Amino acid sequence: MSSRKSSRASAKRENADDKNAFSINDPKNKPSMQSIIITTLFVILYHLLVLGYIITLEGQQCNCIKDWRHNFIKYYSYSMIVYSLIIIILTGTSYRNHMIVMILQNVLLCLSVISILCLYTYVGDLDKTFCKCAIEKQKNMHYFLYIWRYILVGALVFGLFMIIVGALLS
Repeated sequence: MSSRKSSRASAKRENADDKNAFSINDPKNKPSMQSIIITTLFVILYHLLVLGYIITLEGQQCNCIKDWRHNFIKYYSYSMIVYSLIIIILTGTSYRNHMIVMILQNVLLCLSVISILCLYTYVGDLDKTFCKCAIEKQKNMHYFLYIWRYILVGALVFGLFMIIVGALLS
């Protein structure tokens, strides 16, 4: 009998350890400062590339589409570069627990969904209208963004699907 009790107790401890292993509040699961900085640098690089692409389309010789999506992508990229630089500066501090930062992150999450949809439709429209500044002058960047837009929308749909499945399972 004692072997059953000890095996049950050890099984309970293993289950408790498994639950704690995936806990968000567990310091082992928090990203390191190095990974935060590297990820943030990739965000800055991506938005610098998008910003360069968008600004090139503003040349006098370009007769490409310049609607609200163009401006939204441009100003969103500016804001994400500034926000990312602030994140790098504040890495290692307790800024994440501040209410203003949490609200700002939620607002940026909503704006990023809009940005993904804008980029998806805008790059597609530039391709359909054969914008010379996009297709000829920036052939590689246009091709990258043309493919990248499908990846972004796919990730967005997959993320929303996972949220719905998670909500239904809990």
